[in-house]
Amino acid sequence: MVRTLRQLISMRAAINANVFLYYLSRLWIIGKKIPESVYGKKELKQIVAVFTMIIGQLTKLAGKILYMMIFVILPVILLDQKMPDGTEFDSVVSIVFFLNCILGGTDSVVFKVTREKYTCLIYMKMDPLNYVRSYLVYIYVPFFVYFLPCFLVCAWLFHAPLYKGALLWFVLMMFRAMAEAFQVVLYDKKEFFVSRSTKISWIMILLCVPAAYGPLASGIVPVPASILLHPAVLLVLLILGAGSLWYVLKGYKGYRMKMHRTIDPKWITSELMKSAGNQSAAKEVGMKEKDLQIDHTKDLRKQGLTGYDYFNALFFARHRRQLIRPVYYRLAIIFVLFACMVGLRVANPAVAAYICRQITSMLPLLVFIMYAVTVAEKACKAMFYNCDKSMLKFGFYRNPEVILKNFKIRLIRISVYNLIVGAAISAAAIVLRAICGLAPLNPETVLFAAAVLMLSVFFTVHHLFMYYVFQPYSEEMNIKNPFFRAINLAMYVISYICLQVQTGGLAFTAGVLIVTVAYTVIALVLVYRYAPKTFRVK
Repeated sequence: MVRTLRQLISMRAAINANVFLYYLSRLWIIGKKIPESVYGKKELKQIVAVFTMIIGQLTKLAGKILYMMIFVILPVILLDQKMPDGTEFDSVVSIVFFLNCILGGTDSVVFKVTREKYTCLIYMKMDPLNYVRSYLVYIYVPFFVYFLPCFLVCAWLFHAPLYKGALLWFVLMMFRAMAEAFQVVLYDKKEFFVSRSTKISWIMILLCVPAAYGPLASGIVPVPASILLHPAVLLVLLILGAGSLWYVLKGYKGYRMKMHRTIDPKWITSELMKSAGNQSAAKEVGMKEKDLQIDHTKDLRKQGLTGYDYFNALFFARHRRQLIRPVYYRLAIIFVLFACMVGLRVANPAVAAYICRQITSMLPLLVFIMYAVTVAEKACKAMFYNCDKSMLKFGFYRNPEVILKNFKIRLIRISVYNLIVGAAISAAAIVLRAICGLAPLNPETVLFAAAVLMLSVFFTVHHLFMYYVFQPYSEEMNIKNPFFRAINLAMYVISYICLQVQTGGLAFTAGVLIVTVAYTVIALVLVYRYAPKTFRVK
Protein backbone atom coordinates (compact mmCIF):
# COMPACT_ATOMS: atom_id res chain seq x y z
CA MET A 1 0.00 0.00 0.00
CA VAL A 2 2.80 2.45 0.85
CA ARG A 3 4.50 1.72 -2.45
CA THR A 4 1.26 2.28 -4.35
CA LEU A 5 0.69 5.56 -2.53
CA ARG A 6 4.19 6.71 -3.49
CA GLN A 7 3.49 5.83 -7.10
CA LEU A 8 0.25 7.81 -7.06
CA ILE A 9 1.95 10.87 -5.59
CA SER A 10 4.86 10.60 -8.04
CA MET A 11 2.51 10.23 -11.01
CA ARG A 12 0.41 13.24 -10.01
CA ALA A 13 3.56 15.31 -9.34
CA ALA A 14 5.02 14.41 -12.75
CA ILE A 15 1.79 15.29 -14.53
CA ASN A 16 1.54 18.63 -12.74
CA ALA A 17 5.18 19.43 -13.54
CA ASN A 18 4.70 18.65 -17.25
CA VAL A 19 1.52 20.71 -17.44
CA PHE A 20 3.20 23.65 -15.71
CA LEU A 21 6.21 23.53 -18.03
CA TYR A 22 4.00 23.21 -21.08
CA TYR A 23 1.93 26.29 -20.31
CA LEU A 24 5.01 28.19 -19.20
CA SER A 25 6.53 27.49 -22.61
CA ARG A 26 3.40 28.92 -24.26
CA LEU A 27 3.95 32.37 -22.72
CA TRP A 28 5.44 35.05 -24.90
CA ILE A 29 8.98 36.19 -24.07
CA ILE A 30 9.43 33.54 -21.33
CA GLY A 31 8.26 30.70 -23.55
CA LYS A 32 10.94 31.32 -26.17
CA LYS A 33 13.64 30.68 -23.58
CA ILE A 34 12.29 27.28 -22.52
CA PRO A 35 13.68 24.53 -24.78
CA GLU A 36 11.90 21.24 -25.46
CA SER A 37 14.77 19.46 -23.68
CA VAL A 38 13.49 20.84 -20.36
CA TYR A 39 11.13 17.87 -20.10
CA GLY A 40 14.13 15.54 -19.88
CA LYS A 41 15.90 17.35 -17.04
CA LYS A 42 15.10 15.16 -14.06
CA GLU A 43 16.44 17.44 -11.31
CA LEU A 44 14.61 20.49 -12.64
CA LYS A 45 11.37 18.56 -13.03
CA GLN A 46 11.65 17.31 -9.46
CA ILE A 47 11.93 20.90 -8.23
CA VAL A 48 8.97 21.93 -10.40
CA ALA A 49 7.01 18.90 -9.18
CA VAL A 50 7.56 19.87 -5.55
CA PHE A 51 6.62 23.46 -6.32
CA THR A 52 3.40 22.51 -8.15
CA MET A 53 2.50 20.04 -5.40
CA ILE A 54 2.88 22.74 -2.74
CA ILE A 55 0.80 25.16 -4.83
CA GLY A 56 -1.81 22.44 -5.36
CA GLN A 57 -2.12 21.75 -1.65
CA LEU A 58 -2.28 25.45 -0.83
CA THR A 59 -5.02 25.79 -3.44
CA LYS A 60 -7.00 22.97 -1.81
CA LEU A 61 -6.62 24.62 1.58
CA ALA A 62 -7.72 27.94 0.13
CA GLY A 63 -10.69 26.17 -1.46
CA LYS A 64 -11.81 24.80 1.92
CA ILE A 65 -11.44 28.24 3.52
CA LEU A 66 -13.36 29.91 0.70
CA TYR A 67 -16.09 27.27 0.89
CA MET A 68 -16.51 27.77 4.64
CA MET A 69 -16.58 31.54 4.27
CA ILE A 70 -19.17 31.62 1.46
CA PHE A 71 -21.45 28.70 2.31
CA VAL A 72 -21.19 28.52 6.11
CA ILE A 73 -19.85 31.62 7.85
CA LEU A 74 -21.43 34.27 5.60
CA PRO A 75 -24.97 32.79 5.77
CA VAL A 76 -24.70 32.49 9.57
CA ILE A 77 -23.67 36.16 9.82
CA LEU A 78 -26.43 37.30 7.45
CA LEU A 79 -29.09 35.30 9.32
CA ASP A 80 -27.78 36.23 12.76
CA GLN A 81 -30.55 38.76 13.45
CA LYS A 82 -33.23 36.11 12.91
CA MET A 83 -31.58 33.55 15.20
CA PRO A 84 -31.74 33.40 19.01
CA ASP A 85 -28.62 34.62 20.78
CA GLY A 86 -25.87 32.04 21.24
CA THR A 87 -27.01 29.74 18.41
CA GLU A 88 -24.42 30.79 15.80
CA PHE A 89 -22.30 27.65 16.14
CA ASP A 90 -25.46 25.54 16.14
CA SER A 91 -26.22 27.08 12.74
CA VAL A 92 -22.74 26.11 11.55
CA VAL A 93 -23.29 22.53 12.73
CA SER A 94 -26.65 22.36 10.95
CA ILE A 95 -25.27 23.70 7.64
CA VAL A 96 -22.28 21.35 7.74
CA PHE A 97 -24.57 18.40 8.52
CA PHE A 98 -26.78 18.94 5.48
CA LEU A 99 -24.17 20.14 2.97
CA ASN A 100 -21.06 18.15 3.93
CA CYS A 101 -22.31 15.08 5.75
CA ILE A 102 -25.45 14.33 3.71
CA LEU A 103 -25.07 16.04 0.34
CA GLY A 104 -21.29 15.51 0.24
CA GLY A 105 -21.84 11.82 0.90
CA THR A 106 -23.39 11.36 -2.54
CA ASP A 107 -19.89 11.65 -4.00
CA SER A 108 -17.58 8.64 -3.89
CA VAL A 109 -13.81 8.50 -3.93
CA VAL A 110 -13.82 4.71 -4.36
CA PHE A 111 -15.76 4.88 -7.63
CA LYS A 112 -14.40 8.15 -8.96
CA VAL A 113 -12.86 7.65 -12.40
CA THR A 114 -9.71 9.63 -13.25
CA ARG A 115 -7.06 9.26 -15.92
CA GLU A 116 -4.57 8.27 -13.23
CA LYS A 117 -6.91 5.55 -11.97
CA TYR A 118 -7.50 4.32 -15.52
CA THR A 119 -3.75 4.24 -16.15
CA CYS A 120 -2.91 2.52 -12.88
CA LEU A 121 -5.52 -0.25 -13.10
CA ILE A 122 -5.83 -0.83 -16.84
CA TYR A 123 -2.32 -0.15 -18.16
CA MET A 124 -0.05 -0.61 -15.13
CA LYS A 125 -2.11 -3.54 -13.75
CA MET A 126 -1.89 -2.36 -10.15
CA ASP A 127 -3.58 -4.43 -7.49
CA PRO A 128 -7.12 -2.92 -7.16
CA LEU A 129 -7.27 -3.43 -3.37
CA ASN A 130 -3.96 -1.64 -2.76
CA TYR A 131 -4.97 1.07 -5.20
CA VAL A 132 -8.29 1.75 -3.46
CA ARG A 133 -6.62 1.91 -0.05
CA SER A 134 -3.87 4.20 -1.30
CA TYR A 135 -6.24 6.45 -3.22
CA LEU A 136 -8.53 6.87 -0.22
CA VAL A 137 -5.54 7.95 1.87
CA TYR A 138 -4.28 10.21 -0.94
CA ILE A 139 -7.63 12.04 -1.22
CA TYR A 140 -9.09 11.99 2.26
CA VAL A 141 -6.04 12.77 4.41
CA PRO A 142 -5.56 16.31 3.00
CA PHE A 143 -9.36 16.69 2.76
CA PHE A 144 -9.83 16.20 6.49
CA VAL A 145 -6.57 17.89 7.50
CA TYR A 146 -7.63 21.11 5.74
CA PHE A 147 -11.15 21.02 7.17
CA LEU A 148 -9.93 20.73 10.79
CA PRO A 149 -8.57 24.31 11.13
CA CYS A 150 -11.68 25.61 9.36
CA PHE A 151 -13.97 24.01 11.95
CA LEU A 152 -11.77 25.18 14.81
CA VAL A 153 -11.84 28.74 13.51
CA CYS A 154 -15.64 28.55 13.18
CA ALA A 155 -15.91 27.42 16.81
CA TRP A 156 -13.64 30.24 17.95
CA LEU A 157 -15.38 32.82 15.75
CA PHE A 158 -18.83 32.00 17.12
CA HIS A 159 -17.72 31.69 20.76
CA ALA A 160 -17.98 27.90 21.07
CA PRO A 161 -15.38 25.66 22.76
CA LEU A 162 -12.68 24.54 20.34
CA TYR A 163 -13.34 20.89 21.16
CA LYS A 164 -16.78 21.27 19.56
CA GLY A 165 -15.09 22.23 16.30
CA ALA A 166 -12.96 19.09 16.59
CA LEU A 167 -16.07 16.99 17.31
CA LEU A 168 -17.81 18.40 14.23
CA TRP A 169 -14.73 17.38 12.22
CA PHE A 170 -14.99 13.87 13.71
CA VAL A 171 -18.68 13.71 12.72
CA LEU A 172 -17.82 14.64 9.13
CA MET A 173 -15.19 11.86 8.99
CA MET A 174 -17.64 9.25 10.26
CA PHE A 175 -20.35 10.29 7.81
CA ARG A 176 -17.94 10.16 4.88
CA ALA A 177 -16.80 6.68 5.93
CA MET A 178 -20.42 5.52 6.14
CA ALA A 179 -21.20 7.07 2.75
CA GLU A 180 -18.29 5.29 1.05
CA ALA A 181 -19.29 1.98 2.65
CA PHE A 182 -22.92 2.45 1.59
CA GLN A 183 -21.90 3.04 -2.03
CA VAL A 184 -19.61 -0.01 -2.02
CA VAL A 185 -22.42 -2.21 -0.63
CA LEU A 186 -24.92 -0.78 -3.13
CA TYR A 187 -22.60 -1.48 -6.05
CA ASP A 188 -21.81 -4.97 -4.78
CA LYS A 189 -25.50 -5.85 -4.52
CA LYS A 190 -27.11 -3.83 -7.35
CA GLU A 191 -24.16 -2.61 -9.47
CA PHE A 192 -25.56 0.92 -9.12
CA PHE A 193 -23.53 4.11 -8.60
CA VAL A 194 -25.15 6.86 -6.56
CA SER A 195 -22.30 9.22 -7.42
CA ARG A 196 -22.95 8.82 -11.16
CA SER A 197 -26.70 9.40 -11.04
CA THR A 198 -27.54 12.94 -12.12
CA LYS A 199 -31.14 12.45 -11.01
CA ILE A 200 -30.15 11.50 -7.46
CA SER A 201 -27.61 14.33 -7.30
CA TRP A 202 -30.23 16.94 -8.19
CA ILE A 203 -32.78 15.46 -5.81
CA MET A 204 -30.26 15.62 -2.97
CA ILE A 205 -29.30 19.20 -3.87
CA LEU A 206 -32.96 20.26 -3.93
CA LEU A 207 -33.51 18.61 -0.54
CA CYS A 208 -30.31 19.48 1.32
CA VAL A 209 -29.73 23.11 0.32
CA PRO A 210 -33.20 24.30 1.46
CA ALA A 211 -32.87 22.16 4.60
CA ALA A 212 -29.51 23.81 5.37
CA TYR A 213 -30.63 27.42 5.01
CA GLY A 214 -34.45 27.51 5.04
CA PRO A 215 -35.08 26.80 8.73
CA LEU A 216 -32.29 29.20 9.76
CA ALA A 217 -34.05 31.99 7.90
CA SER A 218 -37.09 31.27 10.09
CA GLY A 219 -35.05 31.29 13.29
CA ILE A 220 -34.99 27.48 13.66
CA VAL A 221 -31.88 25.29 13.91
CA PRO A 222 -32.93 21.82 12.70
CA VAL A 223 -29.75 19.99 13.77
CA PRO A 224 -28.09 21.87 16.68
CA ALA A 225 -24.80 20.91 18.30
CA SER A 226 -26.67 19.62 21.35
CA ILE A 227 -28.07 16.81 19.17
CA LEU A 228 -25.37 16.07 16.60
CA LEU A 229 -22.51 16.39 19.10
CA HIS A 230 -24.29 14.58 21.93
CA PRO A 231 -22.10 11.83 23.47
CA ALA A 232 -24.65 9.12 22.62
CA VAL A 233 -24.80 10.24 18.97
CA LEU A 234 -21.02 10.44 18.80
CA LEU A 235 -20.72 6.90 20.18
CA VAL A 236 -23.15 5.55 17.56
CA LEU A 237 -21.29 7.42 14.81
CA LEU A 238 -17.96 6.04 16.08
CA ILE A 239 -19.25 2.47 15.92
CA LEU A 240 -20.87 2.88 12.49
CA GLY A 241 -18.01 4.93 11.08
CA ALA A 242 -15.28 2.59 12.31
CA GLY A 243 -17.20 -0.41 10.96
CA SER A 244 -17.67 1.33 7.62
CA LEU A 245 -13.99 2.26 7.43
CA TRP A 246 -12.98 -1.34 8.17
CA TYR A 247 -15.39 -2.61 5.51
CA VAL A 248 -14.12 -0.23 2.82
CA LEU A 249 -10.42 -0.78 3.55
CA LYS A 250 -10.34 -4.44 4.52
CA GLY A 251 -13.71 -6.12 4.81
CA TYR A 252 -14.91 -5.89 1.21
CA LYS A 253 -13.34 -8.67 -0.90
CA GLY A 254 -14.68 -7.73 -4.32
CA TYR A 255 -12.21 -5.07 -5.41
CA ARG A 256 -9.93 -7.43 -7.33
CA MET A 257 -12.88 -9.04 -9.09
CA LYS A 258 -15.16 -6.05 -9.76
CA MET A 259 -13.14 -2.84 -9.69
CA HIS A 260 -12.15 -3.05 -13.36
CA ARG A 261 -15.83 -3.08 -14.30
CA THR A 262 -16.37 0.27 -12.60
CA ILE A 263 -13.80 2.08 -14.76
CA ASP A 264 -15.64 3.48 -17.76
CA PRO A 265 -13.59 6.14 -19.59
CA LYS A 266 -16.72 8.22 -20.24
CA TRP A 267 -16.88 8.98 -16.49
CA ILE A 268 -13.42 10.54 -16.44
CA THR A 269 -13.87 14.14 -15.35
CA SER A 270 -12.24 15.57 -18.48
CA GLU A 271 -14.51 13.45 -20.69
CA LEU A 272 -17.56 14.65 -18.78
CA MET A 273 -16.32 18.22 -19.22
CA LYS A 274 -15.92 17.64 -22.95
CA SER A 275 -19.50 16.45 -23.22
CA ALA A 276 -20.74 19.29 -21.03
CA GLY A 277 -18.66 21.78 -23.01
CA ASN A 278 -20.13 20.61 -26.30
CA GLN A 279 -23.67 20.77 -24.94
CA SER A 280 -23.12 24.17 -23.35
CA ALA A 281 -21.55 25.63 -26.49
CA ALA A 282 -24.29 24.19 -28.68
CA LYS A 283 -26.91 25.75 -26.44
CA GLU A 284 -25.22 29.13 -26.07
CA VAL A 285 -23.81 29.82 -29.54
CA GLY A 286 -24.91 26.86 -31.67
CA MET A 287 -26.66 27.51 -34.98
CA LYS A 288 -30.30 26.65 -35.57
CA GLU A 289 -31.87 25.68 -38.86
CA LYS A 290 -33.72 28.98 -39.12
CA ASP A 291 -30.41 30.88 -38.79
CA LEU A 292 -29.15 29.25 -41.97
CA GLN A 293 -32.40 29.39 -43.92
CA ILE A 294 -32.35 33.19 -44.20
CA ASP A 295 -30.51 34.24 -47.37
CA HIS A 296 -28.26 37.19 -46.50
CA THR A 297 -26.00 36.90 -49.55
CA LYS A 298 -27.99 39.22 -51.83
CA ASP A 299 -28.07 42.05 -49.27
CA LEU A 300 -24.36 41.71 -48.59
CA ARG A 301 -23.48 41.74 -52.30
CA LYS A 302 -25.52 44.90 -52.76
CA GLN A 303 -23.25 46.50 -50.17
CA GLY A 304 -20.26 45.73 -52.40
CA LEU A 305 -18.55 43.51 -49.82
CA THR A 306 -15.90 41.06 -50.98
CA GLY A 307 -13.27 38.77 -49.50
CA TYR A 308 -13.01 38.63 -45.73
CA ASP A 309 -15.30 41.65 -45.34
CA TYR A 310 -18.04 39.59 -46.97
CA PHE A 311 -16.99 36.47 -45.02
CA ASN A 312 -17.31 38.18 -41.64
CA ALA A 313 -20.45 40.11 -42.58
CA LEU A 314 -22.11 36.81 -43.47
CA PHE A 315 -20.99 35.33 -40.15
CA PHE A 316 -22.49 38.19 -38.14
CA ALA A 317 -25.67 38.18 -40.24
CA ARG A 318 -26.20 34.51 -39.44
CA HIS A 319 -25.51 35.12 -35.75
CA ARG A 320 -28.01 37.91 -35.20
CA ARG A 321 -29.93 35.72 -32.75
CA GLN A 322 -26.85 35.10 -30.59
CA LEU A 323 -25.30 38.59 -30.80
CA ILE A 324 -27.90 41.19 -31.80
CA ARG A 325 -30.78 39.89 -29.71
CA PRO A 326 -28.82 40.27 -26.42
CA VAL A 327 -28.17 43.91 -27.41
CA TYR A 328 -31.92 44.42 -27.88
CA TYR A 329 -32.56 42.93 -24.44
CA ARG A 330 -30.06 45.29 -22.85
CA LEU A 331 -31.59 48.27 -24.66
CA ALA A 332 -35.04 47.22 -23.46
CA ILE A 333 -33.81 47.15 -19.84
CA ILE A 334 -32.23 50.59 -20.23
CA PHE A 335 -35.50 51.93 -21.69
CA VAL A 336 -37.55 50.49 -18.81
CA LEU A 337 -35.21 52.07 -16.24
CA PHE A 338 -35.33 55.35 -18.15
CA ALA A 339 -39.15 55.25 -18.19
CA CYS A 340 -39.21 54.55 -14.44
CA MET A 341 -37.01 57.58 -13.81
CA VAL A 342 -39.30 59.75 -15.98
CA GLY A 343 -42.25 58.49 -13.94
CA LEU A 344 -40.39 59.30 -10.75
CA ARG A 345 -39.67 62.80 -12.09
CA VAL A 346 -43.41 63.33 -12.45
CA ALA A 347 -44.30 61.75 -9.09
CA ASN A 348 -41.45 63.08 -6.96
CA PRO A 349 -39.22 65.66 -8.69
CA ALA A 350 -36.96 66.14 -5.67
CA VAL A 351 -36.00 62.48 -5.42
CA ALA A 352 -35.55 62.21 -9.20
CA ALA A 353 -33.26 65.26 -9.20
CA TYR A 354 -31.21 63.83 -6.32
CA ILE A 355 -30.73 60.54 -8.20
CA CYS A 356 -29.76 62.36 -11.39
CA ARG A 357 -27.15 64.36 -9.50
CA GLN A 358 -25.66 61.05 -8.31
CA ILE A 359 -25.55 59.41 -11.76
CA THR A 360 -21.98 60.42 -12.51
CA SER A 361 -20.86 58.97 -9.17
CA MET A 362 -22.31 55.59 -10.21
CA LEU A 363 -19.43 54.84 -12.60
CA PRO A 364 -17.90 52.23 -10.21
CA LEU A 365 -21.15 50.30 -10.48
CA LEU A 366 -21.16 50.71 -14.26
CA VAL A 367 -17.66 49.22 -14.55
CA PHE A 368 -19.03 45.94 -13.25
CA ILE A 369 -22.25 46.29 -15.28
CA MET A 370 -20.34 46.88 -18.53
CA TYR A 371 -18.18 43.86 -17.73
CA ALA A 372 -21.34 41.78 -17.31
CA VAL A 373 -23.31 43.01 -20.33
CA THR A 374 -20.61 42.90 -23.01
CA VAL A 375 -21.38 40.53 -25.88
CA ALA A 376 -17.69 40.16 -26.77
CA GLU A 377 -17.13 36.94 -24.82
CA LYS A 378 -20.15 35.28 -26.42
CA ALA A 379 -19.03 36.53 -29.83
CA CYS A 380 -15.59 34.91 -29.33
CA LYS A 381 -17.21 31.60 -28.46
CA ALA A 382 -19.48 31.82 -31.51
CA MET A 383 -16.55 32.70 -33.77
CA PHE A 384 -14.56 29.69 -32.60
CA TYR A 385 -17.38 27.17 -32.35
CA ASN A 386 -19.08 28.04 -35.64
CA CYS A 387 -16.20 29.33 -37.73
CA ASP A 388 -12.57 29.37 -36.62
CA LYS A 389 -12.53 25.83 -35.26
CA SER A 390 -12.93 24.54 -38.82
CA MET A 391 -11.26 27.32 -40.78
CA LEU A 392 -8.02 27.25 -38.77
CA LYS A 393 -7.33 23.79 -40.19
CA PHE A 394 -6.56 25.47 -43.53
CA GLY A 395 -3.16 27.04 -44.05
CA PHE A 396 -4.42 30.15 -45.83
CA TYR A 397 -6.62 31.04 -42.86
CA ARG A 398 -3.60 30.89 -40.53
CA ASN A 399 -1.73 33.42 -42.66
CA PRO A 400 -0.71 36.37 -40.42
CA GLU A 401 -2.31 38.93 -42.76
CA VAL A 402 -5.58 37.01 -42.76
CA ILE A 403 -5.60 36.63 -38.97
CA LEU A 404 -5.02 40.34 -38.40
CA LYS A 405 -7.52 41.40 -41.06
CA ASN A 406 -10.22 39.24 -39.49
CA PHE A 407 -9.30 40.60 -36.07
CA LYS A 408 -9.71 44.19 -37.26
CA ILE A 409 -13.09 43.50 -38.89
CA ARG A 410 -14.39 41.66 -35.83
CA LEU A 411 -13.07 44.28 -33.42
CA ILE A 412 -14.99 47.02 -35.23
CA ARG A 413 -18.21 45.00 -35.50
CA ILE A 414 -18.31 43.81 -31.88
CA SER A 415 -17.28 47.24 -30.62
CA VAL A 416 -20.32 48.67 -32.41
CA TYR A 417 -22.58 46.19 -30.59
CA ASN A 418 -21.18 47.18 -27.21
CA LEU A 419 -21.04 50.87 -28.08
CA ILE A 420 -24.77 50.82 -28.82
CA VAL A 421 -25.39 49.75 -25.22
CA GLY A 422 -22.85 52.23 -23.87
CA ALA A 423 -24.31 55.05 -25.96
CA ALA A 424 -27.81 54.23 -24.73
CA ILE A 425 -26.63 54.44 -21.09
CA SER A 426 -24.83 57.74 -21.74
CA ALA A 427 -27.78 59.23 -23.64
CA ALA A 428 -30.21 58.15 -20.92
CA ALA A 429 -28.05 59.82 -18.25
CA ILE A 430 -27.76 63.07 -20.23
CA VAL A 431 -31.48 63.24 -21.08
CA LEU A 432 -32.51 62.47 -17.49
CA ARG A 433 -30.34 65.29 -16.19
CA ALA A 434 -31.96 67.65 -18.69
CA ILE A 435 -35.47 66.49 -17.70
CA CYS A 436 -34.67 67.06 -14.03
CA GLY A 437 -33.48 70.60 -14.74
CA LEU A 438 -29.77 69.90 -14.31
CA ALA A 439 -26.94 70.83 -16.68
CA PRO A 440 -26.91 67.91 -19.15
CA LEU A 441 -23.37 68.41 -20.46
CA ASN A 442 -21.31 69.61 -17.54
CA PRO A 443 -17.68 68.32 -17.34
CA GLU A 444 -18.57 65.44 -15.00
CA THR A 445 -21.33 64.18 -17.28
CA VAL A 446 -19.17 64.44 -20.40
CA LEU A 447 -16.36 62.49 -18.70
CA PHE A 448 -18.91 59.98 -17.42
CA ALA A 449 -20.29 59.40 -20.94
CA ALA A 450 -16.76 59.13 -22.36
CA ALA A 451 -15.81 56.60 -19.68
CA VAL A 452 -18.90 54.47 -20.38
CA LEU A 453 -18.17 54.47 -24.13
CA MET A 454 -14.52 53.67 -23.48
CA LEU A 455 -15.53 50.78 -21.21
CA SER A 456 -17.62 49.41 -24.10
CA VAL A 457 -14.52 49.38 -26.31
CA PHE A 458 -12.28 48.24 -23.46
CA PHE A 459 -14.17 45.02 -22.74
CA THR A 460 -14.45 44.29 -26.46
CA VAL A 461 -10.68 44.62 -26.85
CA HIS A 462 -10.07 42.58 -23.70
CA HIS A 463 -12.06 39.54 -24.83
CA LEU A 464 -10.71 39.64 -28.39
CA PHE A 465 -7.17 40.08 -27.06
CA MET A 466 -7.64 37.03 -24.82
CA TYR A 467 -9.13 35.03 -27.69
CA TYR A 468 -6.47 35.85 -30.28
CA VAL A 469 -3.37 35.80 -28.06
CA PHE A 470 -4.27 32.83 -25.84
CA GLN A 471 -6.91 31.05 -27.99
CA PRO A 472 -8.04 29.00 -25.01
CA TYR A 473 -10.68 26.77 -26.59
CA SER A 474 -10.19 23.18 -27.63
CA GLU A 475 -12.37 21.59 -30.31
CA GLU A 476 -14.64 20.36 -27.50
CA MET A 477 -15.00 23.99 -26.28
CA ASN A 478 -13.04 23.28 -23.10
CA ILE A 479 -10.81 26.06 -21.81
CA LYS A 480 -7.34 24.55 -21.59
CA ASN A 481 -5.20 27.60 -20.95
CA PRO A 482 -4.72 28.36 -17.23
CA PHE A 483 -3.33 31.83 -17.99
CA PHE A 484 -6.58 32.68 -19.78
CA ARG A 485 -8.53 31.66 -16.68
CA ALA A 486 -6.19 33.58 -14.38
CA ILE A 487 -6.36 36.85 -16.36
CA ASN A 488 -10.13 36.62 -16.75
CA LEU A 489 -10.46 35.98 -13.02
CA ALA A 490 -8.26 39.01 -12.32
CA MET A 491 -10.48 41.12 -14.60
CA TYR A 492 -13.57 39.93 -12.75
CA VAL A 493 -11.99 40.68 -9.36
CA ILE A 494 -10.97 44.19 -10.47
CA SER A 495 -14.49 44.86 -11.79
CA TYR A 496 -15.97 43.57 -8.55
CA ILE A 497 -13.61 45.74 -6.49
CA CYS A 498 -14.83 48.75 -8.47
CA LEU A 499 -18.35 47.72 -7.44
CA GLN A 500 -17.31 48.20 -3.80
CA VAL A 501 -16.14 51.79 -4.37
CA GLN A 502 -18.67 53.96 -2.54
CA THR A 503 -18.44 57.03 -4.76
CA GLY A 504 -16.99 57.88 -8.12
CA GLY A 505 -16.21 61.50 -8.90
CA LEU A 506 -13.85 63.12 -11.38
CA ALA A 507 -10.76 61.34 -10.05
CA PHE A 508 -12.27 57.87 -10.44
CA THR A 509 -13.67 58.72 -13.89
CA ALA A 510 -10.33 60.05 -15.07
CA GLY A 511 -8.61 56.97 -13.67
CA VAL A 512 -11.00 54.69 -15.55
CA LEU A 513 -10.32 56.56 -18.79
CA ILE A 514 -6.55 56.40 -18.37
CA VAL A 515 -6.49 52.69 -17.44
CA THR A 516 -8.89 51.62 -20.19
CA VAL A 517 -7.05 53.58 -22.89
CA ALA A 518 -3.66 52.27 -21.75
CA TYR A 519 -4.88 48.66 -21.54
CA THR A 520 -6.56 48.93 -24.94
CA VAL A 521 -3.39 50.22 -26.62
CA ILE A 522 -1.18 47.58 -24.98
CA ALA A 523 -3.64 44.77 -25.82
CA LEU A 524 -3.85 45.82 -29.48
CA VAL A 525 -0.06 45.96 -29.75
CA LEU A 526 0.22 42.46 -28.27
CA VAL A 527 -2.45 41.10 -30.61
CA TYR A 528 -0.71 42.45 -33.71
CA ARG A 529 2.61 41.07 -32.49
CA TYR A 530 1.67 37.65 -31.17
CA ALA A 531 -1.72 36.61 -32.59
CA PRO A 532 -0.25 35.34 -35.90
CA LYS A 533 1.78 32.82 -33.86
CA THR A 534 -0.69 31.93 -31.11
CA PHE A 535 -4.06 31.88 -32.89
CA ARG A 536 -4.33 28.12 -33.44
CA VAL A 537 -6.64 25.24 -32.55
CA LYS A 538 -5.38 23.57 -29.38
